[in-house]
Amino acid sequence: MEITSHLLAIAGAFVLVLLYNLWRLRIGSHKSKGMMAPEPSGGLPIIGHLHKLSGKNPVARTLASMADQYGPILTIRFGTKSAIVISNHEAVKDCFTTNDKALAARPRSSQGKYLGYNYAAFGFINYGKFWLKMRKITMLELLSSRRLETLKNVQVIEVDTLIKDLYTLCKSNEPNNQAKVVISECIEHLTFNIITKMIAGKRYFGNLNDGNDGEALRIRKIIKEFMHVSGVPVVSDVVPFLGGLEYFLGQVKYIKQIGRELDTLVGSWVEEHTMRRAKSEPIDKPDFIDVMLSVIEDDGMFGHTRDTIIKATTLSLILAGSEGTSLHLTWLLSILLNNKHALKQALEELDLKVGRERWVDDQDIKDLVYLQAIVKETLRLYPPAPLSAPHEAMEDCHVCGYYVPKGTRVFVNLWKLHRDPRVWDNPDKFLPERFLTKHANIDASGQHFEFVPFGSGR
Repeated sequence: MEITSHLLAIAGAFVLVLLYNLWRLRIGSHKSKGMMAPEPSGGLPIIGHLHKLSGKNPVARTLASMADQYGPILTIRFGTKSAIVISNHEAVKDCFTTNDKALAARPRSSQGKYLGYNYAAFGFINYGKFWLKMRKITMLELLSSRRLETLKNVQVIEVDTLIKDLYTLCKSNEPNNQAKVVISECIEHLTFNIITKMIAGKRYFGNLNDGNDGEALRIRKIIKEFMHVSGVPVVSDVVPFLGGLEYFLGQVKYIKQIGRELDTLVGSWVEEHTMRRAKSEPIDKPDFIDVMLSVIEDDGMFGHTRDTIIKATTLSLILAGSEGTSLHLTWLLSILLNNKHALKQALEELDLKVGRERWVDDQDIKDLVYLQAIVKETLRLYPPAPLSAPHEAMEDCHVCGYYVPKGTRVFVNLWKLHRDPRVWDNPDKFLPERFLTKHANIDASGQHFEFVPFGSGR
């Protein structure tokens, strides 16, 4: 028995050494094609730099510290997968202009397979005919100005309801019997109601403190779990030959479970809409699912059924429209409460441009330049995700002179990019005025590469 154990240990060590040497050989072959971006010290065989990124500090800040030491373009090894992390606007521009097509792929992952409907959801789709088709449908049919105008009343009603609820709650509270209101939760419920109403005609959260939000809270919990597991590396993805550890870790099993729960929810919406169409019931204002049932043919487009495409697109819109918006609004309110001068100036602008006799309308936004500056500055300091969703090189290319082999993943460290002292004066300070002067012409469209809170590229 002891001899067998020794033989297994020797065999295991031999395999590890062999794999390490093969990896070094691969790196050597890449070097012959050009200089690769500097790699921080401390990387280990097999796991790469994963142990360096698993501490208490947020990953984006750890990578920012590495960039301070090694430069704004880094080679990082996530297990056996290589990646570059970029944090200056020159490299971002090079990636998403010169190399836009070369870096248009998305990495394969357990999340993309089991949460993204086998790569049918935005964020997981590779660039190609399917991506182009779905982008066209989304922009022209779902998010067009005409469509959003028809659903504008949904936003107005939900905001009006929340304000009235808050006012009623404040008026009814006695000085010694005050109810606690968690504004971040109010914002989450508001954005969730708006997006589910626009997508599926559903409203889950009722009035404040009515105690009837059990189903809504269950759904929110599932979505939060989705957001969490989406950002956690799966061992079998980054070190494929350690896939056997899944039996002990249960990562993929957990991802599959969340995927099934979300599919049950979104699938029930699609089924309900399909049955309504089959009965030819009149539809006053079609929601997004109604529209998709009308414009997407059930012909197995690019290997996906119509229901799968609708469910995948619905999930993508919920995550982008609800989670990102609520997080940004929460940060914005927090910042204003801690910067009273900016709050005072914003209120003065509203009084001057809009007055107190009516609600702010979309048409007013162009005149509220200081409020726009506040929004941009909040996005600069706290983008929806401090590290961009990964791209992957579809072919060999060069970024700012560094060789990037096919299959390399590409991340933009937005937290570091938006704090580049060469671009932003006092980068850690909240200064909305910067977007009225030096950076007045910068917007969040993804074409100003020093400021890309929502990412850039295809």
